[in-house]
Amino acid sequence: MRSKLKRLKFISILAALAALQAVPPAAAQQAYPSKPIRLMVAYAPGGSADIMARLLSEPLGRALGTTVVVENKPGGAGIVGSEACARAPADGYTICFGSTTTHSILFFLHGGKLPYDPLKDFTALTLVGTQPNVIAVNPKIPATTLPELIAWAKAHPGAGYATAGIGTSNHLIGAYLNKEMGLDISHVPYRSGGLATGAAVAGEVPIVIDQISTVLPFLANGKLRPIAVTSPKRSQLLPEIPSITETALPSIKIDSYQALFAPAGLPPDLVHKLNDAIRKALSDPEIRKRHLELGIELVLNSSEDFTAWLRETSPRWQELVTLSGAKVE
Repeated sequence: MRSKLKRLKFISILAALAALQAVPPAAAQQAYPSKPIRLMVAYAPGGSADIMARLLSEPLGRALGTTVVVENKPGGAGIVGSEACARAPADGYTICFGSTTTHSILFFLHGGKLPYDPLKDFTALTLVGTQPNVIAVNPKIPATTLPELIAWAKAHPGAGYATAGIGTSNHLIGAYLNKEMGLDISHVPYRSGGLATGAAVAGEVPIVIDQISTVLPFLANGKLRPIAVTSPKRSQLLPEIPSITETALPSIKIDSYQALFAPAGLPPDLVHKLNDAIRKALSDPEIRKRHLELGIELVLNSSEDFTAWLRETSPRWQELVTLSGAKVE
């Protein structure tokens, strides 16, 4: 009798253990998130990615029912922070901002020798938004349209165009213009978009190509004249300025972008939960307005659509980097 009771007790224990083993996955799904989430930014405080992260953190935390902590991890033009995000556990507690630089240009600029692969080492959560670059000139340049600027540049070979640095999307646009329009404008890189824009305002360089948020104040006060935006369509911030596709280069599509990523291998249920929460967090009209003031036009697509978009556009960035001749040893 006693041995039978022991046997029944043993069977009951095994059944209980089996039941416990079946509980954790469902419990984990229901409990997520059960602790704060890190939102990593691969740049120092104060830049557009950092501002966007801080605009997002509070409403995203509310949507998820937890705290979202912004963590700046600058270095290597975004490489340090991006690698840290890629190497974090794929458990939904680390997400990061990525950009045209970190996830489209740097890989080719370094000849594929980065400590992370932008396509393989991340889960693409959503394309947050795009930010067009603007081609602008010092008002002393007698050009008001892109065809007029191209004609002026052909008459002034070697004229410089200022950008935020070698390998930036701004640089690649100038290289593309040189090739497609038969120009010989010279790249003049600066350490930041602000310095590049300031050089054009001062007349040190006749042309500047930079993000809309950087040049917009100088367009408003007349210290720079806008020629075209480089996006496929006109910007909401400069609706009277034509897109470059309306003028000379219908094939060019070079927008800077900001996006959200997680480490590769994030479970699909967490991908969708985060994507839904991000959409909810950024649906507030005031937050959308703040992004537009930064020059960011929100997109917020699905993880699947964003992944497909990254794969589709990657060869274009590779072509542009090769065309520019830019590389980092």
